[in-house]
This record gives sequence, C-alpha cells and structure tokens, in this order.
Amino acid sequence: MTETVPTAPAPPSRKKLLVGTAAAIGVAAIALVVFVLPAEYGIDPTGAGAALGLTQLAGQDGKENIYLKRGQARTNVLFPLEASGEQDRVVVNDLFAEKGVTLPANAQLKPDRFQIELLPYEGIELKYVLDKGAPMWFSWYANGPVNVDMHSHPFDGGAEATESFVIADLRNQSAVYVAPFSGIHGWYWQNRTMQPVKLTLDAVGLMTGSKIFDQGGEHDRPLSPPSAEGAAAGPASGA
Repeated sequence: MTETVPTAPAPPSRKKLLVGTAAAIGVAAIALVVFVLPAEYGIDPTGAGAALGLTQLAGQDGKENIYLKRGQARTNVLFPLEASGEQDRVVVNDLFAEKGVTLPANAQLKPDRFQIELLPYEGIELKYVLDKGAPMWFSWYANGPVNVDMHSHPFDGGAEATESFVIADLRNQSAVYVAPFSGIHGWYWQNRTMQPVKLTLDAVGLMTGSKIFDQGGEHDRPLSPPSAEGAAAGPASGA
C-alpha cells in the first residue's frame, strides 16, 4: 500500500509579500499622519486631528501655557492625595477637614462614578458643575497611561478664562479640589497609545451636575453613584 506524503503549503509569492508589506506601511503612515502627528506635535496636515479632538493636548514647544500658569498660581485649590479607591461620605468629610475645607451647614455630598474605555488616540472630557468654594474629593485610575489636562473655566468669561492645574501623562490621580469660581471643573483625558485604555473616576462632593464633551459636542450627564453602575469594574485605585 502506497502512503500519501502530505505536501507542504506553498510559500506566499513574492507579489503577495510585497503587497502585504506595502499595506502594513500604508496603515502605519495613515496612523502617523492622522493620529500621532496631531496629538504629539500639533501637526495636522489633513485636518482630521482637529476634527477628532487630537490636537487639543499637543505641546507647543517654546510657548508658555498661559492656562497652566494661571491655574498653578492659585493656592488652596488642589490638595493632592495618595492614590485611593472609592470613599464613603464619612471619610471624605474627614479629608475635607484635614485640608481645612469647611462645608456649608446641612451640605449634602453627592457621589459619582464615571467609566469609559478610550480607543487608541481617543479623547473625552468630563466636567462637574461646582459653585465657588464647593469642595470635591476625586480619584481616577486608568489601566494604561493617558494624557490628562485637569482644568476649569468660569461661567463668566468662558473658555478664554480657562485655568489648568495639571497637564501630564498619568495613570491615576487623587486629590481634594475646591472650586476657585462658579463654573465647570474637570478633566480632558486622551489615550495616546495603540491599545484601548479603561478609565474609572470616583468623586464625592458638592457637584450639582456634570457634562461630557466629545466629538458630538456638549452633553449634560446625570450624576451616577457607584451602585447605579454596579461594582463589576471595581473602584478606582492606583498602583
């Protein structure tokens, strides 16, 4: 009986190899032009970076960031803490007292949790509505590095009166924050990697609402206590 010897699969032809290589180079070139250059260097030859919000955090070499200078001149606004997870109202009250923050009589602290998965080079902005002097404890954690701009701007004066407090590449941030003016206060996060990044924010304070800013514009967002979203993803915590 004659045994049939299996034949090895034919190697890909030179033409297929060249086509595959060219396609990979093409994809990399598109990613460079559309995502990397606008986000990292503010270079946006196609205009797609601005449309996708990728140019917002691009560094401007040699130019002073007036918003960061303005925000960092403030005192008694941002009190950094060690990375921590979800806190109850009693602990948050203690943290406020430790930082010298006085709550109004009968103040009702409100909890909130925000969770999102950022795709490669995707950005999102979350802002809380706070009155002048209103305190907030927050802690957020991402399972990968994100570029963050923590900033605020008043109702009177708008975006031109923006003040930034932190602009950095981080995985987590925890602090007590006291609103220096009545307005919207929060973060712009951007994933500058080629892998999805999951981010969770927990906050407790005198917020009266929140807003999301994304490619679709500005959207009001109701506050969502952790129990409303379930504990499956776990509280924000940092390493």
